[in-house]
Amino acid sequence: MLINRDHRWWIAASAVVTVGLAVAYAAAVAGRPAGPSGGSWPGLAFGIAGTACMVLAGLLSARKRVRTWRIGSAQAWMRVHIWLGLIAVPCIWFHSGFALGGALTRLIMALFYVVIASGVVGLILQQFIPAAMTRRVPLETIHGQIEHVVGGLAVDAYEVTASIVGPIAEAADEQGYLAAEEERAKLQPGYWKQIARLRPAEAPAADAAELRAFYLAAVRPYLHEAHRKSAPDFRGLMLRAPEEWRAKLDRLQAICEEARQLAAQQRLHRALHAWLFAHAPLSLALFVLVAFHIVYALRY
Repeated sequence: MLINRDHRWWIAASAVVTVGLAVAYAAAVAGRPAGPSGGSWPGLAFGIAGTACMVLAGLLSARKRVRTWRIGSAQAWMRVHIWLGLIAVPCIWFHSGFALGGALTRLIMALFYVVIASGVVGLILQQFIPAAMTRRVPLETIHGQIEHVVGGLAVDAYEVTASIVGPIAEAADEQGYLAAEEERAKLQPGYWKQIARLRPAEAPAADAAELRAFYLAAVRPYLHEAHRKSAPDFRGLMLRAPEEWRAKLDRLQAICEEARQLAAQQRLHRALHAWLFAHAPLSLALFVLVAFHIVYALRY
């Protein structure tokens, strides 16, 4: 979620609430030289307020899991999650009187800081990565479809290359895909998704050996590798290739560039969501420990 003009009210309200909490804490401290303890009435009030903020912020997870809920928009829930999660910080500080307490309290506070920090990191990532994705990946596609799209690009690359050099026995997967596609076309001659494919050359064109070797050594491995970064360098091949190949080589280069951009999209997507693997389970652990803390405090 981007922090934009829509958050102005939340920012102002959070600032006012934080100032109000600080004033209330200062008034409580004035009557207690050692500061309010967590078990005092001011400390309990701050603790209840902080716990309520954390619970309301945590309800975002439930809202995501139960998509049929019609209680507010996802954007509104995200704003609640962000700003109440941040307001919980001064509430918990004032609840503890800035003291760490025993082992359980120290563990809770350490986990609390990690959860807040991971949330802030995720928020920062969301401010920059989507813009970077738009800038660096103009050929962006649905993330769940990337592997399928890259598989199609590998078939397209074989099709273009084979139209010059003839069938390539090493590209058995691509040949199998094209054969299955051709069989489906025979069974459904009017199917709207049929693609007009280039036919493999009956005999290799003159000087085709270099293109065949380049395809097998650079293009095909690149399209099949899991972590694609630098696309194959076509400059030398372009300089030596016949002029009539230029359009097909441009298409082959464009296929590799699209695969490179989709790999960049995958990396950015992983970076954007990796923080959740820390934030979500640690948040759950924090709630469990807070529940223990509440039960322990009420009993003793």
